[in-house]
Amino acid sequence: MEKIIYSVSHEITLSTNIATYFFLTGVSAASFIISSLAYVFGIEKYKPCGKLGAVVAFIVLTVAPLFLIIDLLQPMRFIHLFYMFNFKSPVTWGTILLILYPLNCLIYMYAIYTDKKPMTKFFGSLGIPLAVAVHGYTGFILALAKGIALWNTPLMPIYFLISAMVSGTALLIILAVLKERYLGNVEIINRYFPKIEDDIIHDLRKMLVIFIGVDLFVTFSDVLLLFYSTPENYTAARLLLKGPFSTMFLYGEVLLGMIIPSIIFVTPGLKKNIRLITASSILVLIGIWFMRYVTVVAGQYVPLM
Repeated sequence: MEKIIYSVSHEITLSTNIATYFFLTGVSAASFIISSLAYVFGIEKYKPCGKLGAVVAFIVLTVAPLFLIIDLLQPMRFIHLFYMFNFKSPVTWGTILLILYPLNCLIYMYAIYTDKKPMTKFFGSLGIPLAVAVHGYTGFILALAKGIALWNTPLMPIYFLISAMVSGTALLIILAVLKERYLGNVEIINRYFPKIEDDIIHDLRKMLVIFIGVDLFVTFSDVLLLFYSTPENYTAARLLLKGPFSTMFLYGEVLLGMIIPSIIFVTPGLKKNIRLITASSILVLIGIWFMRYVTVVAGQYVPLM
Protein backbone atom coordinates (compact mmCIF):
# COMPACT_ATOMS: atom_id res chain seq x y z
CA MET A 1 0.00 0.00 0.00
CA GLU A 2 1.33 3.42 -0.93
CA LYS A 3 2.13 5.63 2.01
CA ILE A 4 0.43 9.05 2.09
CA ILE A 5 2.93 11.59 3.38
CA TYR A 6 0.49 14.49 3.58
CA SER A 7 -3.09 14.84 2.39
CA VAL A 8 -3.76 18.57 2.23
CA SER A 9 -4.67 20.98 -0.52
CA HIS A 10 -2.02 23.51 -1.56
CA GLU A 11 -1.28 26.05 -4.24
CA ILE A 12 1.33 25.68 -7.00
CA THR A 13 2.98 29.09 -6.70
CA LEU A 14 5.84 28.65 -9.20
CA SER A 15 4.95 27.53 -12.70
CA THR A 16 5.53 28.25 -16.40
CA ASN A 17 7.13 31.69 -16.02
CA ILE A 18 9.76 30.43 -13.58
CA ALA A 19 10.45 27.34 -15.69
CA THR A 20 10.94 29.56 -18.75
CA TYR A 21 13.26 31.86 -16.80
CA PHE A 22 15.39 28.88 -15.79
CA PHE A 23 15.38 27.67 -19.40
CA LEU A 24 16.49 31.03 -20.84
CA THR A 25 19.27 31.67 -18.32
CA GLY A 26 20.63 28.23 -19.15
CA VAL A 27 20.61 28.95 -22.88
CA SER A 28 22.42 32.25 -22.28
CA ALA A 29 25.10 30.71 -20.07
CA ALA A 30 25.86 27.92 -22.55
CA SER A 31 25.94 30.31 -25.52
CA PHE A 32 28.49 32.49 -23.75
CA ILE A 33 30.68 29.53 -22.78
CA ILE A 34 30.67 28.20 -26.36
CA SER A 35 31.54 31.70 -27.61
CA SER A 36 34.54 31.72 -25.27
CA LEU A 37 36.05 28.75 -27.13
CA ALA A 38 37.06 31.22 -29.85
CA TYR A 39 37.73 34.43 -27.97
CA VAL A 40 39.15 33.17 -24.68
CA PHE A 41 40.68 29.81 -25.56
CA GLY A 42 41.81 30.92 -29.02
CA ILE A 43 40.22 28.24 -31.21
CA GLU A 44 40.13 30.29 -34.42
CA LYS A 45 37.68 28.15 -36.39
CA TYR A 46 34.96 28.83 -33.81
CA LYS A 47 35.04 32.61 -34.27
CA PRO A 48 31.97 32.82 -36.55
CA CYS A 49 30.01 30.67 -34.10
CA GLY A 50 31.55 32.65 -31.24
CA LYS A 51 30.04 35.89 -32.51
CA LEU A 52 26.64 34.27 -32.78
CA GLY A 53 26.97 32.85 -29.27
CA ALA A 54 27.92 36.22 -27.78
CA VAL A 55 24.88 37.93 -29.29
CA VAL A 56 22.51 35.11 -28.31
CA ALA A 57 23.84 35.15 -24.73
CA PHE A 58 23.13 38.86 -24.34
CA ILE A 59 19.70 38.90 -26.03
CA VAL A 60 18.39 35.85 -24.18
CA LEU A 61 19.66 37.14 -20.83
CA THR A 62 17.89 40.47 -21.29
CA VAL A 63 14.61 38.65 -21.99
CA ALA A 64 14.85 36.09 -19.16
CA PRO A 65 14.25 38.42 -16.15
CA LEU A 66 10.99 39.61 -17.73
CA PHE A 67 9.48 36.24 -16.85
CA LEU A 68 10.44 36.77 -13.20
CA ILE A 69 8.83 40.21 -13.23
CA ILE A 70 5.68 38.93 -14.96
CA ASP A 71 5.38 36.21 -12.31
CA LEU A 72 5.11 38.77 -9.51
CA LEU A 73 1.59 39.65 -8.44
CA GLN A 74 2.79 43.26 -8.28
CA PRO A 75 5.53 43.45 -10.94
CA MET A 76 6.96 46.81 -9.85
CA ARG A 77 8.10 45.22 -6.62
CA PHE A 78 11.17 43.93 -8.43
CA ILE A 79 12.68 47.39 -7.81
CA HIS A 80 13.05 46.46 -4.13
CA LEU A 81 15.67 43.88 -5.08
CA PHE A 82 18.06 46.66 -6.12
CA TYR A 83 18.31 48.24 -2.67
CA MET A 84 17.05 45.69 -0.15
CA PHE A 85 20.06 43.39 0.13
CA ASN A 86 20.49 40.34 2.31
CA PHE A 87 23.87 38.87 1.49
CA LYS A 88 22.91 35.58 3.12
CA SER A 89 20.14 35.18 0.55
CA PRO A 90 20.69 33.50 -2.85
CA VAL A 91 18.06 35.89 -4.25
CA THR A 92 20.29 38.87 -3.45
CA TRP A 93 23.25 37.22 -5.15
CA GLY A 94 21.01 36.35 -8.07
CA THR A 95 20.04 40.03 -8.41
CA ILE A 96 23.70 41.06 -8.39
CA LEU A 97 24.54 38.45 -11.02
CA LEU A 98 21.62 39.54 -13.21
CA ILE A 99 23.11 43.03 -13.20
CA LEU A 100 26.77 42.12 -13.71
CA TYR A 101 26.39 39.34 -16.27
CA PRO A 102 24.38 41.28 -18.91
CA LEU A 103 26.77 44.23 -18.55
CA ASN A 104 29.70 41.89 -19.05
CA CYS A 105 27.97 40.34 -22.10
CA LEU A 106 27.44 43.80 -23.60
CA ILE A 107 31.07 44.83 -23.13
CA TYR A 108 32.25 41.46 -24.44
CA MET A 109 30.13 41.90 -27.59
CA TYR A 110 31.48 45.41 -28.09
CA ALA A 111 35.06 44.17 -27.74
CA ILE A 112 34.47 41.38 -30.27
CA TYR A 113 32.99 43.66 -32.92
CA THR A 114 35.60 46.40 -32.44
CA ASP A 115 38.41 43.80 -32.50
CA LYS A 116 39.86 44.77 -29.11
CA LYS A 117 41.57 41.47 -28.38
CA PRO A 118 42.90 42.06 -24.82
CA MET A 119 39.52 43.47 -23.80
CA THR A 120 37.72 40.57 -25.46
CA LYS A 121 39.81 37.99 -23.64
CA PHE A 122 39.46 39.74 -20.28
CA PHE A 123 35.67 40.08 -20.37
CA GLY A 124 35.32 36.68 -21.99
CA SER A 125 37.29 35.12 -19.12
CA LEU A 126 35.28 37.10 -16.57
CA GLY A 127 32.04 36.11 -18.24
CA ILE A 128 32.60 32.36 -17.90
CA PRO A 129 32.25 32.23 -14.08
CA LEU A 130 29.47 34.84 -14.29
CA ALA A 131 27.60 32.71 -16.83
CA VAL A 132 28.00 29.60 -14.68
CA ALA A 133 26.95 31.50 -11.56
CA VAL A 134 23.92 33.25 -13.06
CA HIS A 135 22.42 29.91 -14.00
CA GLY A 136 23.96 27.79 -11.27
CA TYR A 137 22.46 29.90 -8.49
CA THR A 138 18.97 28.89 -9.67
CA GLY A 139 19.88 25.27 -9.01
CA PHE A 140 21.25 26.23 -5.60
CA ILE A 141 18.02 28.06 -4.73
CA LEU A 142 16.00 24.93 -5.44
CA ALA A 143 18.52 22.66 -3.70
CA LEU A 144 18.20 24.75 -0.52
CA ALA A 145 14.44 24.09 -0.30
CA LYS A 146 14.64 21.57 2.53
CA GLY A 147 10.91 20.91 2.56
CA ILE A 148 10.79 19.68 -1.06
CA ALA A 149 12.43 16.33 -1.76
CA LEU A 150 12.57 16.71 -5.55
CA TRP A 151 14.59 19.93 -5.21
CA ASN A 152 16.59 19.26 -2.06
CA THR A 153 19.36 17.22 -3.67
CA PRO A 154 23.06 18.04 -4.10
CA LEU A 155 22.77 17.06 -7.76
CA MET A 156 20.34 19.91 -8.55
CA PRO A 157 22.98 22.60 -9.41
CA ILE A 158 24.86 20.09 -11.60
CA TYR A 159 21.56 19.01 -13.19
CA PHE A 160 20.81 22.62 -14.08
CA LEU A 161 24.28 23.41 -15.42
CA ILE A 162 24.66 20.37 -17.68
CA SER A 163 21.13 20.76 -19.05
CA ALA A 164 22.01 24.39 -19.77
CA MET A 165 24.92 23.27 -21.93
CA VAL A 166 22.56 20.91 -23.75
CA SER A 167 19.97 23.61 -24.53
CA GLY A 168 22.49 26.31 -25.44
CA THR A 169 24.38 24.07 -27.85
CA ALA A 170 21.13 22.92 -29.47
CA LEU A 171 19.96 26.51 -29.99
CA LEU A 172 23.28 27.53 -31.58
CA ILE A 173 23.02 24.61 -34.00
CA ILE A 174 19.50 25.68 -35.00
CA LEU A 175 20.44 29.35 -35.44
CA ALA A 176 23.62 28.51 -37.37
CA VAL A 177 21.68 26.29 -39.79
CA LEU A 178 18.88 28.85 -40.23
CA LYS A 179 21.42 31.59 -40.83
CA GLU A 180 23.34 29.67 -43.48
CA ARG A 181 20.35 28.09 -45.22
CA TYR A 182 18.00 31.09 -45.32
CA LEU A 183 20.05 34.23 -44.64
CA GLY A 184 23.39 33.20 -46.10
CA ASN A 185 23.12 35.66 -49.00
CA VAL A 186 21.92 38.64 -46.95
CA GLU A 187 24.78 41.14 -46.94
CA ILE A 188 23.99 42.87 -43.66
CA ILE A 189 23.72 39.51 -41.85
CA ASN A 190 27.06 38.32 -43.23
CA ARG A 191 28.67 41.60 -42.22
CA TYR A 192 28.03 40.89 -38.54
CA PHE A 193 27.87 37.09 -38.61
CA PRO A 194 30.49 35.41 -40.83
CA LYS A 195 29.75 32.12 -42.56
CA ILE A 196 29.50 29.12 -40.25
CA GLU A 197 30.83 26.09 -42.10
CA ASP A 198 29.17 22.69 -41.87
CA ASP A 199 32.17 21.24 -40.04
CA ILE A 200 31.53 23.70 -37.18
CA ILE A 201 27.92 22.60 -37.03
CA HIS A 202 29.09 18.99 -36.84
CA ASP A 203 31.53 19.92 -34.06
CA LEU A 204 28.60 21.40 -32.15
CA ARG A 205 26.67 18.19 -32.81
CA LYS A 206 29.50 16.16 -31.27
CA MET A 207 29.57 18.46 -28.24
CA LEU A 208 25.81 18.09 -27.90
CA VAL A 209 26.05 14.29 -27.88
CA ILE A 210 28.53 14.47 -24.99
CA PHE A 211 26.41 16.95 -23.05
CA ILE A 212 23.27 14.84 -23.55
CA GLY A 213 25.16 11.75 -22.36
CA VAL A 214 26.23 13.49 -19.15
CA ASP A 215 22.74 14.95 -18.69
CA LEU A 216 21.18 11.50 -19.07
CA PHE A 217 23.59 10.07 -16.48
CA VAL A 218 22.85 12.87 -13.98
CA THR A 219 19.10 12.49 -14.56
CA PHE A 220 19.27 8.72 -14.03
CA SER A 221 21.41 9.15 -10.90
CA ASP A 222 19.06 11.74 -9.42
CA VAL A 223 15.93 9.64 -9.95
CA LEU A 224 17.68 6.50 -8.67
CA LEU A 225 18.75 8.25 -5.47
CA LEU A 226 15.24 9.56 -4.95
CA PHE A 227 13.63 6.18 -5.61
CA TYR A 228 15.77 4.18 -3.18
CA SER A 229 16.21 6.57 -0.25
CA THR A 230 13.56 8.03 2.07
CA PRO A 231 9.76 7.59 1.75
CA GLU A 232 9.48 11.30 0.90
CA ASN A 233 12.04 10.97 -1.90
CA TYR A 234 10.34 7.82 -3.17
CA THR A 235 7.07 9.73 -3.47
CA ALA A 236 8.87 12.43 -5.46
CA ALA A 237 10.36 9.83 -7.81
CA ARG A 238 6.92 8.29 -8.39
CA LEU A 239 5.66 11.66 -9.60
CA LEU A 240 8.18 11.40 -12.44
CA LEU A 241 7.96 7.68 -13.18
CA LYS A 242 4.33 6.74 -12.59
CA GLY A 243 2.53 9.92 -11.56
CA PRO A 244 0.99 12.90 -13.38
CA PHE A 245 4.38 14.10 -14.67
CA SER A 246 5.54 10.77 -16.10
CA THR A 247 4.51 11.60 -19.68
CA MET A 248 6.42 14.89 -19.72
CA PHE A 249 9.42 13.38 -17.95
CA LEU A 250 9.77 9.97 -19.63
CA TYR A 251 8.51 10.82 -23.12
CA GLY A 252 9.14 14.57 -23.32
CA GLU A 253 12.43 15.06 -21.49
CA VAL A 254 14.09 11.65 -21.75
CA LEU A 255 12.81 10.04 -24.97
CA LEU A 256 12.21 13.05 -27.26
CA GLY A 257 14.79 15.33 -25.66
CA MET A 258 17.69 12.92 -25.15
CA ILE A 259 17.42 9.40 -26.55
CA ILE A 260 15.99 10.03 -30.04
CA PRO A 261 18.31 13.00 -30.80
CA SER A 262 21.33 11.04 -29.53
CA ILE A 263 20.52 8.11 -31.82
CA ILE A 264 20.27 10.47 -34.80
CA PHE A 265 23.46 12.31 -33.83
CA VAL A 266 25.57 9.12 -33.75
CA THR A 267 24.01 6.97 -36.51
CA PRO A 268 26.34 6.99 -39.57
CA GLY A 269 23.56 7.31 -42.13
CA LEU A 270 21.82 10.13 -40.25
CA LYS A 271 24.40 12.24 -38.43
CA LYS A 272 25.56 14.10 -41.56
CA ASN A 273 22.05 15.15 -42.51
CA ILE A 274 21.77 18.84 -41.58
CA ARG A 275 17.97 18.78 -41.62
CA LEU A 276 17.85 15.86 -39.21
CA ILE A 277 20.45 17.54 -36.99
CA THR A 278 18.31 20.68 -36.90
CA ALA A 279 15.09 18.77 -36.19
CA SER A 280 16.83 16.80 -33.44
CA SER A 281 18.17 20.00 -31.89
CA ILE A 282 14.61 21.35 -31.77
CA LEU A 283 13.55 18.17 -29.94
CA VAL A 284 16.41 18.72 -27.50
CA LEU A 285 15.23 22.26 -26.74
CA ILE A 286 11.68 21.03 -26.17
CA GLY A 287 12.98 18.29 -23.88
CA ILE A 288 15.00 20.71 -21.77
CA TRP A 289 12.00 23.02 -21.39
CA PHE A 290 10.00 20.00 -20.19
CA MET A 291 12.80 19.30 -17.73
CA ARG A 292 12.57 22.84 -16.31
CA TYR A 293 8.79 22.68 -16.09
CA VAL A 294 8.67 19.25 -14.46
CA THR A 295 11.37 20.19 -11.96
CA VAL A 296 9.63 23.41 -10.94
CA VAL A 297 6.02 22.22 -10.84
CA ALA A 298 6.41 18.59 -9.73
CA GLY A 299 8.54 19.75 -6.83
CA GLN A 300 5.56 21.66 -5.45
CA TYR A 301 2.95 19.07 -6.35
CA VAL A 302 2.99 17.33 -2.98
CA PRO A 303 4.18 18.85 0.32
CA LEU A 304 6.55 15.97 0.92
CA MET A 305 8.22 16.87 4.17
